[in-house]
Amino acid sequence: MAHIWILSKKDTEEYENRRLVETFTQQNIESTIIPPDMLDLIVNKRDLANIWLGENPANLPDAVLIRTGSGSSYFALAVMRQFENMGVPVINSSYSINRVKDKLETSQILAKHGIPIPKTMLVNWPINEALVDTQIGWPCVVKVITGSHGKGVYLCKDRNSFAELMELINSLGTGKSLIIQEYIGHRVGTDLRVWVVGGKVIGAMKRASTNDFRANISNGGTGEPYEITPEIEFISRETARVLDLDIAGVDLLFDVDGFKVCEANSSPQFFGIEKYCGMDAAAEIVNYVKFRIS
Repeated sequence: MAHIWILSKKDTEEYENRRLVETFTQQNIESTIIPPDMLDLIVNKRDLANIWLGENPANLPDAVLIRTGSGSSYFALAVMRQFENMGVPVINSSYSINRVKDKLETSQILAKHGIPIPKTMLVNWPINEALVDTQIGWPCVVKVITGSHGKGVYLCKDRNSFAELMELINSLGTGKSLIIQEYIGHRVGTDLRVWVVGGKVIGAMKRASTNDFRANISNGGTGEPYEITPEIEFISRETARVLDLDIAGVDLLFDVDGFKVCEANSSPQFFGIEKYCGMDAAAEIVNYVKFRIS
């Protein structure tokens, strides 16, 4: 029987982990949720690499499914690389996860490949507000470099509110590099979450919030199925491809002339798309993992 490790900081109480374990079991595949911090790494010339679970060397799984996403720590990424060095398939790879957790690098890669994104600016302290004014304008969206579920994302409606936010951040002693993006306000509080697995678009959900410009389901938004057009399919597939993501949740913003990629997620939650769209995302992931180990 094949054995899959699910690398996750959470247990089966989390919806996604529970669904994955259930679906692996239904397909006669053993799966175990392993927090990265339970592992120890040993590297030397003779054995190349060893992974220890507790006081014993771990029996290598057939594949490792990563569910740590943008919260992947240095240690978690090192664990992923160790598995990769030992020939174990890691889905998504350490390389792709490390790139995607950096929102600025994501924007740089997408722009390089001609994929539409909001105009994006990396700023450092002290902030040149005049440059933000001329290059991005108002309103604008302020983001931290790394984050998920809409955390660390703020809307500044004008220059005064931007200045106040910068002053607050600086007063807290957290001043660092920030991302400033143009505000795509064509359909406020609405976006698309598109799922790509193994290079195939498997579903799209329109997310909407009535009280927040962020449409994340985890922030109280709701969802509904959305027809996958050729444009949506092309942009989403290309985003996953250039970012080297086997499994991706691609967030698209509605603009006057089409769509722009807001961000890509390497470990997307799928409670929303299963609840509102009736899609069996867990089965799609498990089937892809089966394909990789066959």
